[in-house]
Amino acid sequence: MTATTGAENARKSVQTEVDEAKKTLVIYSPDLNFCFSLSMVFQDRYNVVTTTSLTTLEKSVAHYTADLLVVDADPSEKMIQRIDRLRESNRGIPVILLYVYNAREGTLDRAVRSHVDSVFYKPVEINAVSRRIDELLAV
Repeated sequence: MTATTGAENARKSVQTEVDEAKKTLVIYSPDLNFCFSLSMVFQDRYNVVTTTSLTTLEKSVAHYTADLLVVDADPSEKMIQRIDRLRESNRGIPVILLYVYNAREGTLDRAVRSHVDSVFYKPVEINAVSRRIDELLAV
């Protein structure tokens, strides 16, 4: 028999509740702290799912009802292809991409913009991102 700590018991007893009245945001970032920060901003208005794993991101978008995807990742051809696959697997889910702008990557920046609904350069103005999410999710 294995002894468990109080923290482990608390973690096991946490129940994930989904408010069916709220839309669901999926947030991907390789930075766990960034995921946590964004989830804290949006959790009062939306169901928020965060991940630091691209594999988990793909599974989450493909198999769960996600209404909007926020991706914190450097733009690349591979990222564009991944976003296109995610949109195909989830009925054209709106995508917001966050990244640090690089003037030397102008061609890639223009290409990315044609595959996502919005781009915000870091450091992001969270109120602008929040307004855009609200616009994209307005029914």
